[in-house]
Amino acid sequence: MRLARPVRLAKPLSHSGYDEGMRSLKVYAVLATISFLLHVVWERLHIVFYTGYEALEGVLPVFLLATLGDVVYTLLAVSAFALVKRDILWVRRAGMGDYAALALLGFFIAVFVEYKAMLLGRWAYTDAMPLVYGFGLSPLLQMTVLLPLTVYIATVVLRWLNR
Repeated sequence: MRLARPVRLAKPLSHSGYDEGMRSLKVYAVLATISFLLHVVWERLHIVFYTGYEALEGVLPVFLLATLGDVVYTLLAVSAFALVKRDILWVRRAGMGDYAALALLGFFIAVFVEYKAMLLGRWAYTDAMPLVYGFGLSPLLQMTVLLPLTVYIATVVLRWLNR
């Protein structure tokens, strides 16, 4: 009885798909961590501008729930950019145009979230909240500033990690 010869491949198997997956995981882990840190500080400092959110209290304090939502919106925005750019690792090469587009997207995310919350009666603003066309200035600035800032800091951190 003859044993079959092992098949030899012309090229060794590539692990590039695995490597790219691990790099993507690192990018998203860095983004999520930075986003969480920036948003938790913002939410904690700005919770005084809101009222009527007590019904949302549960296992976690409201500012932590809001922070987790902010992180999800950040990751969704970055993923949308990745789809448009057809590059999941685009964050590592982000430039000024990307930051400007992220700021604009962050503004629209904030308008969407605030409009939805007002329609559903999730929260209201205290008298201390400055308003812009009925929307709180704090949440508008939060996503407009922190979304591109998160990506910028992530870009710096990822470059430092890959030295």
